[in-house]
Amino acid sequence: MILRLITLWTTAATALLAHALLGIPGDYLGQGYPQYPGLTVTVLELAFVALAATLPIPLVAAAARWVGLRWLALPPLILLWLWAASVMIQPFAIDFGTTWRGTEALRELFLHRVHTPLALLSLIAVSAWTLAPRRA
Repeated sequence: MILRLITLWTTAATALLAHALLGIPGDYLGQGYPQYPGLTVTVLELAFVALAATLPIPLVAAAARWVGLRWLALPPLILLWLWAASVMIQPFAIDFGTTWRGTEALRELFLHRVHTPLALLSLIAVSAWTLAPRRA
């Protein structure tokens, strides 16, 4: 069970990191964060943010398994990944305007018509494997 949850967490974080490196955060590698110019954007820094932002995903999956609501956890897991994506993009949004409302920065700066569905499909596949009952 623990191995499945760790796999889910690392898959969610890896999908988020790969998505970020292909998008706006990846364009800032070696430069300072727009909101925090003293901090340099590195792959390690983005990986740390991805791991921290996706931590609720395995926790919700574990709770869903424990309570017995396995398949009802899939929509919240997807929403948590999108929330993690908004956490990842937020420090970069100020360079593109200060009048963003709600999820506008996420939609405009992070979501991609090819990368996002692939990342979500990988998350759904590993989530389904994690939430599936064990076979003896």
